Amino acid sequence: LKNQGKDIYPEGYVTGNFGKLTEAAVIKFQEKYASEILTPFELSEGTGFVGEKTRQKINQLLQKQ
Repeated sequence: LKNQGKDIYPEGYVTGNFGKLTEAAVIKFQEKYASEILTPFELSEGTGFVGEKTRQKINQLLQKQ
């Protein structure tokens, strides 16, 4: 999430804890990639839950680095 930039995770903390800041970053991430993560579930807003589609997108982006 930190590598997604300040638009997604402005604080950029990497602590190993899934706290409120991380949850907010996940929501922004999900909304950025809504067509791949949210639309298949007929959602329009991020949930903050890192489910299958969110993990897939994170892994896809990590492979490109």
